[in-house]
Amino acid sequence: MAVAGVLAAGSLATGSLAACSTSASGDLEPTSAANTSAEPSPTEGTTGPTTASSEPGVDVLVVPPAAEELPSTWQERFVIGYGPGRELLGTSPGGDSGSLDIGPEFGAPGPDGTWWFLDPAKLRIAHYDATGHFLDQARIPSSLLVDGHYFQWQLPHVMADGTLVASRLAPDQSFLLRLRDGVLDEIPVDGFFSPAYDDGTLLYGSTGQHSFAAVDPADGSLQRVSRLLTPSGTPFRIQVGNKLRIQIGDSSAVLPIRSPSGAKAHVGIEVRAGADDSLHLFMYGAGEDDESRQLVGSTVVSPDGRVSHVEALPDPFSEADSGSPAHLVIAPGSSRPMLVYVMPDGVHVYERTSAG
Repeated sequence: MAVAGVLAAGSLATGSLAACSTSASGDLEPTSAANTSAEPSPTEGTTGPTTASSEPGVDVLVVPPAAEELPSTWQERFVIGYGPGRELLGTSPGGDSGSLDIGPEFGAPGPDGTWWFLDPAKLRIAHYDATGHFLDQARIPSSLLVDGHYFQWQLPHVMADGTLVASRLAPDQSFLLRLRDGVLDEIPVDGFFSPAYDDGTLLYGSTGQHSFAAVDPADGSLQRVSRLLTPSGTPFRIQVGNKLRIQIGDSSAVLPIRSPSGAKAHVGIEVRAGADDSLHLFMYGAGEDDESRQLVGSTVVSPDGRVSHVEALPDPFSEADSGSPAHLVIAPGSSRPMLVYVMPDGVHVYERTSAG
């Protein structure tokens, strides 16, 4: 079964998440951008749970069926509903007949613990505090809309300096939207690029040519890479096919991917790295034994390469979901994973609060 909506929006279609680090030249140091962070919240700098040092790790990645409810290790942090006014998020008509209400293009937390949501229906970026209460908004001017009308920004990332970055694709080119110190602008990227991950300084993603690249959001420059970097600079690489292949630092692991029955499973993966060098993987797909059954779960890879068992999580997809692979997030400076689910009644944000 082919799985759409995976971490590397383009590269995983080939069965590989070609993760990145510095290339042979090693020159990936970007120019710093201005800080747009608000006053620090109590959540700033929170590291959160990772794999316990005593856990031996698994040698087979068993991805469970979608859970009916959150496991005890996760909690709902807040919900933002839909409706008129600034405090609520908007919905846009979707589906073949326009009968569906499509929610926002996901959101991302900043280093201060506040959240930014791409809100196409209201042509804005909405800003909320760490508990989901509305703070302010940035209106998108017509000059930053396609043909002056269409909001096509997606895949938001907040960098370590507080700059919000989102992307859009155009024929043979891509663009980055930046919000810095309350100022919005758009810059072109040197080629086709779809961001899937960031290390707090650079964006990493697919170039649409079975390769990965790093893009500096300060100037849009693009460089081919072979590894990703954690926020602390540790290189890692992940490849996904019938097996999950992980390299982090000097450690590596190869794990078959299976459904609970032992059948081969095919999954898409979203990846985020914590400040402590832990890797958090959010997976969804199906097994060859029953392609109608959605498999959904998360796992943690410790800095020494040990992989924890997969926790079952609820199905992230709903009629309100835009389809962007942007569910898993970690705030800059934190190691606590969170999930964004765009549901029919609003946007739900969940947080992993214990190691389990």
